[in-house]
Amino acid sequence: MKISVSSQIFDSISNLHSNFVYVEGLEFKQDMQHELYDGLNEVFSRLRGHKSISEDKQIQIYQDVLEQIGLAHASVSTKKMVDLIVEKKKDLILHHPIIDFYNYFSLHTLTPIGAYDVDRIDGDILIRKSNPTDSFKKLGQSKSDKVTHDSVVMADNVDIMCLDWVYKQSEGQKIRPRTKNVLFRIESLNDEIANAKLLNEFKEDLSKFFNFKTIQIETLTNSDPESTIKLSKEATARRDRYQDYTDILARGVSDVIVYDDLMADLIEGKKLKVKHGVDPTKRSLTLGHAVNYEKLRQFQQRGHEIQFLIGSFTAMFGDPTDKSESRTMRTKQEVMDMAKNYIQQVTMILDKSKLKVFYNDKWYSKMPVEEFLRLLSSSTVARMLERDMFQKRIEDGREIGLHELIYPILQGYDSVEMQSDLTVIGTDQTFNELQARPLQKDRGLKPQNVISMHMLLGTDGKLLMSQSQGNYIAMDDTVDDKFGKLMSIPDSAIQTYANALSRYSRKELQALFSRLDAGENPRNVKMDLAEHIVANFHGEKAAQKARAGFKEIFQNKGLPEDMPKFVAKPEHTILEILQLSSLVTSGSQARRLIAQGAVKVYEGDKIMDVSMSFKAGQKLVLQVGKLKFLDLTIE
Repeated sequence: MKISVSSQIFDSISNLHSNFVYVEGLEFKQDMQHELYDGLNEVFSRLRGHKSISEDKQIQIYQDVLEQIGLAHASVSTKKMVDLIVEKKKDLILHHPIIDFYNYFSLHTLTPIGAYDVDRIDGDILIRKSNPTDSFKKLGQSKSDKVTHDSVVMADNVDIMCLDWVYKQSEGQKIRPRTKNVLFRIESLNDEIANAKLLNEFKEDLSKFFNFKTIQIETLTNSDPESTIKLSKEATARRDRYQDYTDILARGVSDVIVYDDLMADLIEGKKLKVKHGVDPTKRSLTLGHAVNYEKLRQFQQRGHEIQFLIGSFTAMFGDPTDKSESRTMRTKQEVMDMAKNYIQQVTMILDKSKLKVFYNDKWYSKMPVEEFLRLLSSSTVARMLERDMFQKRIEDGREIGLHELIYPILQGYDSVEMQSDLTVIGTDQTFNELQARPLQKDRGLKPQNVISMHMLLGTDGKLLMSQSQGNYIAMDDTVDDKFGKLMSIPDSAIQTYANALSRYSRKELQALFSRLDAGENPRNVKMDLAEHIVANFHGEKAAQKARAGFKEIFQNKGLPEDMPKFVAKPEHTILEILQLSSLVTSGSQARRLIAQGAVKVYEGDKIMDVSMSFKAGQKLVLQVGKLKFLDLTIE
């Protein structure tokens, strides 16, 4: 990792010694805790004994330098800390050993110091003047703001790590509870001998309070403005994992609970048990579900254990989330019948040989009533009734079943039985999965973290994808159906689908979006995206064939070469023909399509009567929607 200081800075501060102390494997000596905090309190008492300390000569020297480099609006960090201690009587103890230590040393020596988590630094470091494109994420903020004034910044390849010389620390590289590899930055205006003495004192104090594996000290000056920090293989791997997982925890993700804890696990290379659960309420999974499975695939590829839970017990009464009425109770046999194809569908994305499948009736069917009641006592009716859909039902005078109130607790308890470290779900399931955290903690387990994925819009681009709305793409749809339905999404949904379902790299994704920004016909972009997504399910050759078939039908106005054939009898109604030929999955779907005017004789009239039949000897082509065709013969 290269570190350097711009010549512009040394031109303004010729006597500057910009010191960097890199420490790897930093661990606080717990038996030194009292001594560190006694030392801090002693410094606070000493500073409060001198009312004019914030105007101390050394602090003023640093303040003058800020003016020299055009930062008259800012205050040197030591002055700000002293003002807080003396005027506002704050003790500045955060009970984070690393931060408390460097605050202690900074106040003890009245020298500006910063500290940064090396795992989260992207590439090299440069101290330079700010430019108009710079943005900065303040401590405690989730978004970056433009740097609106001239400043001196410390930046890596992506972020501004520190603003206003050594004053404002960024949220991105701040020291966290599990930080191990730290880069300390000490800005000294002393002469060479005094600077060496300062660094030696820092190293001695660091060794007094911490154990560590390695330490490297580099001093940058006007005559030597560049150096290199040597990272171990382990430290480099930690940085690589951070960069990798930063993208994974961003793309398609609505929220991560708890982000820093999860990222610390991932940086350290911990292999997690990653859960996803589904209640079999329909026979097919959709691309709305696939959004979660694509995220699970990324974790599976990195060696994490994927726990796929089928709600063989909970599906009997169903999740009440977003439901305006109670679900109809199902039998276990009905649930298991619907679950038969789930594993086959999900393993279109996930590696079956590395997938661990669970069924939650395994523990609920054997749970004693006493234990079940104890589990329910972990929450309250009031907490469950806070949910929006229950409030809406109360307003509308609709009933709420007692079994619906307990559903979130049961979903949370699944994570106890599975000892899950992380769960990946849609945003509609966040409330339910959060119930797991206190249940796990009460049983001595580490509470699971939660990744909430943005939910996918349906093919109409307006409502969330739903089988009941008819705006869905099923995972077990044919290759041609998947391709055609993806081509039917509105142009406004292209970026949403690309973010949620593609396996493009960041650069490839940006290139795709740039084509739209440049004014290319969205149909071309959509066709490339549809082929890419279909290939993820069925392979490149099948996707290319589907693309060619689509072009033949829609661009050349032709019929598919492999159009299915069916022989019907004169007494068969159109409703029966659609079902018997497998053009639809159910009578209700057939009725809906006919009512919508989606069934017609190819290049002929729409069929609007469900009882319509054909005469013996007729040969015709039926078209259902834009994509399905049937070569029909009437005997």
